[in-house]
Formats: sequence, structure tokens, C-alpha cells
Amino acid sequence: MTFLMVESSVNFELADSTRFGMLQRAFGALLDAKNDNAIDAGDESWRSYFDAEALSHFWNPTPDELADWTRRWQATPVDKRFTDPTLKTPWDFESMIDAFRNGEYNLLRVIRASENTGALQFEALACPYGGTGCMHALIECFGGIVTGEIDT
Repeated sequence: MTFLMVESSVNFELADSTRFGMLQRAFGALLDAKNDNAIDAGDESWRSYFDAEALSHFWNPTPDELADWTRRWQATPVDKRFTDPTLKTPWDFESMIDAFRNGEYNLLRVIRASENTGALQFEALACPYGGTGCMHALIECFGGIVTGEIDT
């Protein structure tokens, strides 16, 4: 069985050209590292591609907050844990980086489609390929608003 690779994209709005450039820079580093099979989510140098504003979008609980969340998770019936909105957390930074490493896709590019819109383009290598959640998190941490996907 042959899998036909088709270009897909996560489309977004992002008005600030400075933030767009930062998104492209972080994406470029992820693309290069993924191509070299060299993404290490624990490598602190990834943070250098993100400013404080971008990093603030990720879940970074204090030990007390994590203990509280863990207590609530364990107290919630198993069949409700993944649907209980009070247990939902944003992506944590390392998980986002790790999801890029594990995704079964080739990263292609981040392009500006117009003054305020862009697309993160990728090529799925499998079905399922891991989803676009980490791509959404990357776009959103730089102030982008995901407006849709072309996922063929």
C-alpha cells in the first residue's frame, strides 16, 4: 500500500509582523531539528526561540497547582477525566516540542498569505499522523488565531 503525501495546512490570522517573524523563526528551528531527527523536548535552548509573552501561553504550574490538579484528576471518575472542562489545561512547553518530534509529518513552511493571514504547511506521512494540536499551540503562543485547516 502506498500512502500519497498531500500538503496540508493550519491557517491563521496574525496581524503583528514582529510576532509573525518570531513564529517563522521558531518553526524554522523545529523544521531543521525534525529533519535532522534532533528534537529533544528537554533541551532548554528551545526556549530561546520564544519570548516571555509566548512562553506565558504554556502551562507551567507551581508544585501546589500541580498537586491540586493531580488530586482533582485522581478524584474524577475515569470515564469523565478527559471531558471534564475543569481538568483541561493548556499545552505545556515541553509537550508541544515533543509532539512536533513525534508527529508523523514533514514540516514544510510558515507562509504569509496576506498582510494579516498565514499558513503553517506540512505533509502527513501516515494516517493518523498525530494531529495538529502542537501546531495550533505554536501559532497561538505568538498571538495567532487559528482560522481553519486544510487536512487532506
